[in-house]
Amino acid sequence: MYISKKIGVLSWLVTCCYFLIEPFFIYTSLVPYSFLYHAMSDLGVTSCGEYTYALAPYAICSPHHLWMNALFIINGLTLSIGILYLAQHLEKTKVRHLATIFLLLLALGNIVSGFIPADIDLFWHSIIAQVGMLTTIAGLGMYAKLLPTGRNWTLACLIILVLILVLVLFVFFFPMPVGLLQRLFYFVIFIWGTVLALWNVKQK
Repeated sequence: MYISKKIGVLSWLVTCCYFLIEPFFIYTSLVPYSFLYHAMSDLGVTSCGEYTYALAPYAICSPHHLWMNALFIINGLTLSIGILYLAQHLEKTKVRHLATIFLLLLALGNIVSGFIPADIDLFWHSIIAQVGMLTTIAGLGMYAKLLPTGRNWTLACLIILVLILVLVLFVFFFPMPVGLLQRLFYFVIFIWGTVLALWNVKQK
């Protein structure tokens, strides 16, 4: 399936719009919500109260959780299209296919998270997204070798993502702004793809 330049670039721009829309759900939360410490998934939790899921001993109440979960799904779909758009400009090799699958796992994690909120089934809500964050590191490393342009940009983003994941590991030892780190991870991926898509259009 061929993805046109217009659709490819638009898919990345729409993906980035997540961070323009999310504040609405944060500000409409019926209980205090911390952008720094609360997970993005908390905005999609379907019930109100404390311990709505195992990792949330604090109060959660997101009245527009249905739309938030729809946002997760749409975001995963547009991210998938954007990744496939970049992939089609690379030489067709087994490495490219594997790297693309690694990146698509992150997008799939968003989609699954939207269909299965954290308070419904925490394991299935989070497992693919967590695996996807790890495979994204490998996927970007492979893309850095395959991309005809934007290799240094990809390597820079890769280094930032690795640092973010290292900081996430310190959560078990020190209080860390987990919500911020999670958002930074996705933000870096979204900006990485958007810049490459725009770069590709400019090169043509």
